[in-house]
Amino acid sequence: MGGCRLSKRWSILAWILLFGAFLMIDRAPNTVAAVQSPTPLVVIDPGHGGWDPGAVRGSVYEKRITLDVGLKLGTLLQQRGYRVYYTRQNDRALSNTVMRDLTQRAVLANNLGAALFVTVHVNSEPTGSMAGPIVYYNPVSPSSYQLARAVSKSLAPAVGLVHAPRPIRQWVLRVARMPAINVEIGFITHRTDARRLQQAWYQNLLAQSIANGISRYDSATALALMRPALLLALANPFDPWS
Repeated sequence: MGGCRLSKRWSILAWILLFGAFLMIDRAPNTVAAVQSPTPLVVIDPGHGGWDPGAVRGSVYEKRITLDVGLKLGTLLQQRGYRVYYTRQNDRALSNTVMRDLTQRAVLANNLGAALFVTVHVNSEPTGSMAGPIVYYNPVSPSSYQLARAVSKSLAPAVGLVHAPRPIRQWVLRVARMPAINVEIGFITHRTDARRLQQAWYQNLLAQSIANGISRYDSATALALMRPALLLALANPFDPWS
């Protein structure tokens, strides 16, 4: 009798695992399409635009780089089954002041009920010595930290030099009501970064790595939601079929 009950409990666990695998299989980093419903909406925010060029190095403008990478990222996410909304798809600003512009970007994501908000920027600093991507997150949002961590881990093996995720009380991240990160994809003030950030192959590499990180975060979130049911199936002696 005890063996039969144990067998039934493992049958329940097997069905839970099978269901979980079905939900997660299309969220693996290299997957082309996803079938989970409802499909998550990711708002991609290419930083700056229009009257606001962002960081500048000679004829290199941050706003052009962020748009190129943001559009590439959106295409990759759509191929994996995500819905994507861009705050801009051309050279324009969303408002006529910096604060209003930043607010409008996050408010768009809030109004759309987005699952994730990813803003893309290019960094700068006066010495010209710092290089590599940095992913920033709102320090009061644990889920934003997890997203930043997943994206940083995906960027590291691809581009080599990636800084640890950093907390920042940035206005656009504070206004966003969902997990939100600012991916600073490199330093325009660093000679090598500035050169590579203009090249299509490197932009594709960055977009692919960010997309992989988003998929990794999505998969980890699905697993976390499954974990209570898994633990219950293992620990609860109740047999519904007895």
